[in-house]
Amino acid sequence: MKQKIYSLSFQNKSFKVVEWSKSDDANELILCLHGFGRNPEDFETFAHELKDHERMVAIGFWSHEGSDSFTPKELKEGLSVEAWVAQFHFILNHFGVEKCRLLSYSMGGRLGLMLIQHAGEKITSAKFLASDGLTRNKLYAFTVGTMLGRSIANRLKKNASIVIGFARLLKSLKLLPIKLFRFVEFYMHDRKVREQVFDVWMGYRHCYPEMKLIAQSIEKNKIQTEFIFGKHDVIIPWKHGDKLRALTSHMNYVEWKEVDKGHKLM
Repeated sequence: MKQKIYSLSFQNKSFKVVEWSKSDDANELILCLHGFGRNPEDFETFAHELKDHERMVAIGFWSHEGSDSFTPKELKEGLSVEAWVAQFHFILNHFGVEKCRLLSYSMGGRLGLMLIQHAGEKITSAKFLASDGLTRNKLYAFTVGTMLGRSIANRLKKNASIVIGFARLLKSLKLLPIKLFRFVEFYMHDRKVREQVFDVWMGYRHCYPEMKLIAQSIEKNKIQTEFIFGKHDVIIPWKHGDKLRALTSHMNYVEWKEVDKGHKLM
């Protein structure tokens, strides 16, 4: 198994790439999209299953380790959907392929769904692990979609005690599961991580898929699609897929599975 780690440059910014293959002649691309705060190396466990003709490529998202950060302008305006789709086409062109397969986890699932929505003709199959983006989080929508929300977020970068205190109150009232409280506490406690949360939220805020359009694209392009959820996942529970599951219920090439795990399906 060969592994390469390098960077590619797109629109004057570089992003991390980790590539696995058994052969230099591999001509089928599997594009991997990681979760928030994670990195491309997470997909290494899948590399051992590669066939000789397959090449697995995991890319790093903006404002993640090994890739450039969002620019101040991108944080203010948000990265456009067109820019994300253009980056996808750039990757396909770089590897000399017309189409690819998708393997996405958590936040990467949301960005993967955007590719199905806007470039479904370029995707032959897709697997989504604990996929974000299947339902719109109201707190997220308020934070990134309103001037007040963005103002509060900028203040919270400096001091998260209010958020943690509020989460602790909700936990004591049994309105917030203990696992979800620990998730909030982890991402809000450290300022560097906190800044990354809000920068990624702001930067990718326009990349939020529409379930009806996702279903239409899957059907039009006959994309073999698999959604896998963790039975004990309090961050991305099974019910988040209800709307898309109903919209794709007549498609025998769309599978929905639940496994005996939490959010960490990698």
